[in-house]
Amino acid sequence: MKKYVLTSILLAFCFYAKAIEYPAVSKTLKNGLKVIVCQKPGNNFVYLQVWYRAGAKDEAPGVHGMAHMFEHMMFRGTEKYPGQSFFHNVEKVGGVLNASTHSDFTEYHEYVPKSALDMCMDMEADRMGNLKVTQDILNTERQVVGEEFRDGMNNWEERMMLNEYKALYPENDPYSVNPIGSLEEITSFTADECMDFYNKYYSPNYAFVVVVGDVNPDEVFAMADKYFGAVTKQLTLNDKTDLPDLTKSKPKVTEMPLDQMIQVYSYVIPYPAVSSKDYYALNMLTGILFLDQNSILNNILVKKKHLVYGIASTEETRFYKYPSEQSFDFFMNAAPGNFKVKKIVSDEISNIAANGIPQSMIDNYIKAKEAGNMQLNYSAEGIGNALGASELYYGDYNQAYHAIDQYRKVTPEDIKRVAATYLAPERINIINIKPD
Repeated sequence: MKKYVLTSILLAFCFYAKAIEYPAVSKTLKNGLKVIVCQKPGNNFVYLQVWYRAGAKDEAPGVHGMAHMFEHMMFRGTEKYPGQSFFHNVEKVGGVLNASTHSDFTEYHEYVPKSALDMCMDMEADRMGNLKVTQDILNTERQVVGEEFRDGMNNWEERMMLNEYKALYPENDPYSVNPIGSLEEITSFTADECMDFYNKYYSPNYAFVVVVGDVNPDEVFAMADKYFGAVTKQLTLNDKTDLPDLTKSKPKVTEMPLDQMIQVYSYVIPYPAVSSKDYYALNMLTGILFLDQNSILNNILVKKKHLVYGIASTEETRFYKYPSEQSFDFFMNAAPGNFKVKKIVSDEISNIAANGIPQSMIDNYIKAKEAGNMQLNYSAEGIGNALGASELYYGDYNQAYHAIDQYRKVTPEDIKRVAATYLAPERINIINIKPD
């Protein structure tokens, strides 16, 4: 399976730069399952996704990492499709399948010849309603997930990011635990705990289906009703309401040790939920200021003054249902005098908060996104990801057709306002990560 954050899906939607040329239609089955179909002419393959509105944010204390573990469990079969049937059935028709876990969701997909769509819908519906997890299956998959965890911890940068993530949130925040979870808890999961997670979050009304390809929508709806319509269990959808105020939160530490001879200043910024009116303006600002290849600080600190090796974000997508903490990391040689970097960053933020940025920077930002992402419009996967993420976060897949319009609405005054609000000195926290 892919690793923890479904980067390709979220980037496809976050910066979807060109309106999708192929219209999508939908139908909601009697059991609450929404089916979204985009008829895209082309090859004889079809892209099928099943999204569940459950991820690491839904884990209880003691079972951190369960959403990712359960992603693996879903491939271990049912009575009708036992063992490795999912893999064998898809591979024998020349298709591929995969899945990923995010804090907000878990997504499963197959890319198969159109003639195999019927089979894949049957398999997906069967594991939505009839999955059984035994202790023997859990023991096997627990070793696989444990190895993924250990492999990640063998990389110093992933180790740093995981340790940094642990410091960002208060304990009662839904994002306080990275989707990778805790190895100690993963190794103690029981089959009953896995089934409890399944019974709480895997149901038709907690999920939706996306199909993209050269298909007839009415035929797809009939097929979905044939297979998924028989899954009748219903779950209560509960949005989290008792959320900590991250604008008043502080990271658990101000310094962290690092087992490399470099230093990192991590700027931690409270980020609004993707549904916030400020989201697109702030996302544009952080790109223009921190992350783009020709960003303001990259040009000054990396290209001109050579004070920083590079600037990166531990969260590539910054796409979250609820407010989150986002960090922007400045990688430097571990040496005296790095305080100059803080001074330059502070001055640039203050300048934007006071004076904004020219319209030309906004225009260039939008053009760059359009140029870099046009290819997504011709990929069934890219279209499916955009439609699915839009449905997940806005409850309306049609938002995928207008994502770039949200950036076009941003004005220099909006940039000035969000800089003064979210990048105010009292809201930015800096973690100094340095050699131990």
